[in-house]
Amino acid sequence: MYQPFSLFIGLRYTRSGKKSQFISFVSLISLLGMVLGVAALVVVMSVMNGFEGELRGRILAVVPHGFIEGGGKRLGDWPRWKSQVEQGEGVVAAAPYIDGTVMLSRPKQVRGARMYAIDPQFEKRVSKIGDSMISGDLNGLQAGRYNMVIGDIVSRYMGAYIGDEITVVLPRVTVTPMGIFPRQKRFRVSGIFKVGADLDSNTVFIHLQDGQKLFQMGDSVNGLRLQFDDLFMADKYLAALTESLPDKSTTTSWAQTQGSLFRAVEMEKTMMTLLLMIIVLIAAFNIVSIVTMMVADKRTDIAVLLTMGASPAAILKVFMIQGMAVGLSGIAIGIAIGIPMAIYTGDIVSWFESSLGMHVFNPDVYFLSRIPSELEWRDIALIALSGLVLSTLATIYPSIRASKVQPAEALRYE
Repeated sequence: MYQPFSLFIGLRYTRSGKKSQFISFVSLISLLGMVLGVAALVVVMSVMNGFEGELRGRILAVVPHGFIEGGGKRLGDWPRWKSQVEQGEGVVAAAPYIDGTVMLSRPKQVRGARMYAIDPQFEKRVSKIGDSMISGDLNGLQAGRYNMVIGDIVSRYMGAYIGDEITVVLPRVTVTPMGIFPRQKRFRVSGIFKVGADLDSNTVFIHLQDGQKLFQMGDSVNGLRLQFDDLFMADKYLAALTESLPDKSTTTSWAQTQGSLFRAVEMEKTMMTLLLMIIVLIAAFNIVSIVTMMVADKRTDIAVLLTMGASPAAILKVFMIQGMAVGLSGIAIGIAIGIPMAIYTGDIVSWFESSLGMHVFNPDVYFLSRIPSELEWRDIALIALSGLVLSTLATIYPSIRASKVQPAEALRYE
């Protein structure tokens, strides 16, 4: 006798004979459904991981890991606080900043933007804005020259390039003998940056001393921009720094300033995974049909096995193994197909683009010109485990029905 008995019979039943060609066809459809669902999940989850990683890398190239803001948005004697903060745990560097919402104006063009006054030498240690310059240089920001560095999209929208002037209008007023006028200053474009994110469309930089004059800050700044050795520990490091900061100072991490965006991406990934899991669920329902039809087709065999001494538990295992064999085969083939597709998604899409002469992502419209993909093995494990659980659950009910077959009733008309 073959051992283990249930495994041998269960695998034997997966190879249907001539009398059960319809069951074989349904098994094939169920197998293909499981393969399609698993492969689609692997590829889509990898692409979503790629988008999330690309977004994090592009945004955090400009946005520092943390901020320290003085009480009332004013931090005096900032050089002393900068030196003290840089001694804190995990802090790589700190840089002073002044920020505010402004309106950029040129003939026939007006656009709102977020303005940051920075010191170029300090800023290079807390962000990679200097490495993202496509025209000009961050060192072009010099005190008293009233130069500005703008995002690529701001540049194209305003029609302003190197050497052009943009009028900056603040949401403040200046009282003069001639009346009340909005506070404004004309700046010359000395550089254009491009990070491939939304920051390109709404961010401009000026020199710290020019910002102090424009925002009437004196020698003070709004706060310090921080760079940590581990961005995922930013909240912990900021909490440790809080005790040594001036009164009423506040701290903010990148997870708070940009957290809603990354949570939205994570939610989209979750919803996409749940939607694609429906394909796997449908394949699992097909397994219920397969095992149910197999039980009906093999009632006589079940009765003979029971009269020969097979236990109901052994019969239950036989049909559970048969159903799970289909599910596991689909999961294995789906993962085997999905992994190389996920790894080479960008190359596959680029090949289709070149063959069809079209663009999935138009570089003139989107920040990305190539689909990013990042395969994570924990996602593969989650997909495999989910498929295995669904396949197992799908076999329980028909297998229980098989174990309750009455031999005398099944053999009455044989």
